Formats: sequence, structure tokens, C-alpha cells
Amino acid sequence: MKKITHSWETLPSGLAVPIGTTTDISNHVKTPYLAIKTKAEEIEALYANSRVELPRSCELSNLIENAKLYWENWFTVQTDNLDMAMLFRMLHLDRIATDILLLKDVEGREKYLRTFASGSLDFFKREKSSAKDLLWEIEVWAQLRRKFSSVSLEEPPDIVMHVDDAKIGIACKKLYSEKHVQNVLSQAVAQIEDSFDFGIVAINIDDLHPTGKLVRVSDATGMNDFVQRLNGQFIQTHERHLRKYLSSGRLISAIVSANVVVDIESATPRFNNASVQEAID
Repeated sequence: MKKITHSWETLPSGLAVPIGTTTDISNHVKTPYLAIKTKAEEIEALYANSRVELPRSCELSNLIENAKLYWENWFTVQTDNLDMAMLFRMLHLDRIATDILLLKDVEGREKYLRTFASGSLDFFKREKSSAKDLLWEIEVWAQLRRKFSSVSLEEPPDIVMHVDDAKIGIACKKLYSEKHVQNVLSQAVAQIEDSFDFGIVAINIDDLHPTGKLVRVSDATGMNDFVQRLNGQFIQTHERHLRKYLSSGRLISAIVSANVVVDIESATPRFNNASVQEAID
């Protein structure tokens, strides 16, 4: 069976945050590959039922075809036709599939589905992508939706959450460069402060990690330490700008998140999606 393990850490402030998610995909059993192939077909069905075209040339369509082909070759023991690039593309699809499928209950989902079909979803490439921008919004929305009942995708900013009598606006920003981070934060605050009781900015820094790099670590602790360092280095570099908005109350929290593909040399499975988030308040 596919197994997902969540780790949590309590920050000095007392806030508990998720520090890692490991997805069991590379075990040589048929269930994970079949599960991902099934998700691929469910995404196709979602597009068909929503009457949104899924072009054969788009990245999402290619990931879906890869999942089906990988399963077919693995199940028929034609493993000579499989390679690591195909496995990593399975990891890419596994990361995004569950969250995309949550859109089936969202009114106006067609615009989101069109965006997912219009840009790169290759997490080894470092290029601006409307599909990756949207994926970060959907990932944040999906996490909140699992804990809170009143969470919706709304613009502006990107996500709106109601807690008790408070209306909270969450602006999601995916960075492709560390230039002009202050301007990005300023834009996020501008999207929030006039219309909401409280504001949060959620920053994704996946694409600040060097292009095309598979992270190799000796164990799960090394995995978490590596991704935490990515977040920590970013926060240390830009803390002055973050604190400017937090100390003034214009934001109540900032979330920094990194997700990388890792090879854990001592683990089974070896290849995993690792995600770490750190909250600053």
C-alpha cells in the first residue's frame, strides 16, 4: 500500500508545524503504481466531466500518459522499458494529483483546470509557470481545507478563510528568484489589508533550489535537515522584510515552504517527495 508519513516539530514560539511528508512510491509492489495510474485516469475524467480540453501536448497530459505507461510496463514485467526519468515523473504526478482532484467540488473549477493544462509541472526545471503558481495555491488551500470547514479559493488574495468572526486573507506567492522579495511581500500585503481582518502570506521557494538537482541524503533526518536549511537560509536573508509586516500587524503570519525530490540512501523507498514548511509570527 502507499504510505504517507507526516512529521511535526514544535518551534520555539510553541507553534507546531509540519516538517516533512514522505510518500512511499518506489517500493517494488504494484499498489503504489496502480494507485497513481488510477489518479491519472481520474484527472482525465475530471477534465472530461468539466468539459475542459486537456491537450495531448501539455505537461499534465504527458505526466498522465507516463503514469499509465509506467504501470503497464511494470505490470507486464517489461522493466527494460522503464527508467529513472519515468519514475521521477511519477513522483511529480503523485505530488499534484490528489490536490487537483479536490477541485471536482469547486464552483468555477474550469479556469483552474485550464491553468494546470497550460504550463510546466516539471519540478526539476526552473522556469516561471502559471501551472506551478496555481499548484502552490491549491496545495495551501488543500492543507487548510483538511482542518477548517470554511476555506475557499477566492481572488483577491488567493484563499479566504473564516475563523470565528474573523475573515482571513491568504496570499500565495511562488518565487523563482530572490530578487525583489520585498516587492513580492508588498504586493501580497496590498492584496490583503484593505478587505480582511487578518492576513497571511504563504511563500513557496521550491524553484530557488538549483535546477535539475536530486537531493541525496543518508537518512530521513538528513532529508528534513536539508529542506529546513533551505527555508532557514531564505528566512535569515529576508527576515528584515518579513518582520516589517509582521511587527506592524499587517500580517499575522508568514509561511515559507520548500518541496524537493530526495534520494534517501538508507531508506526503503529511496526516492521521495519531501516537503517542509516553517511559520513565522
